[in-house]
Amino acid sequence: MKYLIGLDIGTSSVKGVLMTTEGDVIKTARCGFSYTKLEGGGLEIAAEDFTSVCVRTIKELAQGAAGDICGICAASASGNLLVLDEENKPATPIFNWQDSRVTTEATEVLGELDTDALYRRTGWPFDYTTFPLALLCYVKKHEPQKLKNCGKVCMSTEYLYYCLTGKWGISTSAGTPFYLIDQQTGQYIPELLNALEITEEQLPPVLPCGSVLGGTLPEMEKACGLPAGTPVVLGSFDHPSAARGVGVLNEGEMLLSCGTSWVGFFPIKDREKAASAKALIDPFLAPVGGCWATMVSVSSLSERIQLYTNRYIDDSDKAFQILADLAAKSKAGANGLSLCLTEDPDDANVLKYEKTDIARAIMEGTVLLLKAKLDNLAQVGIKATSAVMVGGPSENPMWLRLIEEICGITGKTIHGSSAGAVGAAMMAGIGTGIYRNEAEANAICNKKE
Repeated sequence: MKYLIGLDIGTSSVKGVLMTTEGDVIKTARCGFSYTKLEGGGLEIAAEDFTSVCVRTIKELAQGAAGDICGICAASASGNLLVLDEENKPATPIFNWQDSRVTTEATEVLGELDTDALYRRTGWPFDYTTFPLALLCYVKKHEPQKLKNCGKVCMSTEYLYYCLTGKWGISTSAGTPFYLIDQQTGQYIPELLNALEITEEQLPPVLPCGSVLGGTLPEMEKACGLPAGTPVVLGSFDHPSAARGVGVLNEGEMLLSCGTSWVGFFPIKDREKAASAKALIDPFLAPVGGCWATMVSVSSLSERIQLYTNRYIDDSDKAFQILADLAAKSKAGANGLSLCLTEDPDDANVLKYEKTDIARAIMEGTVLLLKAKLDNLAQVGIKATSAVMVGGPSENPMWLRLIEEICGITGKTIHGSSAGAVGAAMMAGIGTGIYRNEAEANAICNKKE
């Protein structure tokens, strides 16, 4: 039997699958990250702690294999910055993408950028306060010697790859939240490097998604349970990986990924449509003649759902199941209760209603936030008639039912919370030549689905 390992490195945890080359998921694993919150908005984790969690997950998966592991690949939400010294040892902690310590530093270092032009090159709008580009400006202002003398500037997933293989690489998809790469040329943007006073040699080389970066180092064999030389394949951003995993590859289809944020992912043929909507853009399959993709996000929505659920429904580890069970006993419209989850809870209003109606209003309010994003995309001609829902909420049918009713699309679930990891395993198979492309990988691996 031959196997592939796929990782989905998210904000709060890393999930993984051990999958046969025929598409059977033999084992899953999940391990959480522990970030430190600092006064002033800092959110960070030691690089050693980050890699330890990932390596431990790989080892747990590898122990389930009864044959050869043909390759490993990681998809990731990323956007987490790390600066290394001249010996490629961590000079800073890993700054999480949700870190909010940056105030004026990016404006001071970069000046008044043409943010629209930068967006059209990178595929993501830049707000001067978050993600690696802003955090690099913070380091430059407050710890200039660390940046001046650095050996590498990277993100967390690329550092994991380096630890596994001793080699550097980044794909344009995984590199999008870096804000330093032109999506269409696959090159670093020289104006930004000049402003930061770093060179391309201090950054991971940009390579095609699915490239074999190298084999695992001998010293990693004991740590992660993979034989030395196991191929390590460059992955994508997390949502494009999940789309690969469930076969959302063509225009008119949508992936709905429900994690820390809820994200609608649409394959599109015309990149300009996404740009006109100021939506997030991913290269997806464009480098091999397929679709680009666009994404709309309701950021940190799971935190808001949890806030409302814990406050009004239940605060146990079964809270979300209780939420859905209660909501199913109410009717559409929740007997007149309407909730906007992005606003602070209003006890005086909410507590007038039965718990069943409150639960229904929480779930409907969640879906309405998503619908508003989808409606904005539809105005520029980006829409879907079918959707595949993945992530934790996809494992409760009440969510899919409400999405179908409120958003007017037909839906199904495939692979649940493992979709991103399955997509990464497929990329490992494509990169190592087991599958010719995403279409063949899906034909083989999702035939039972």
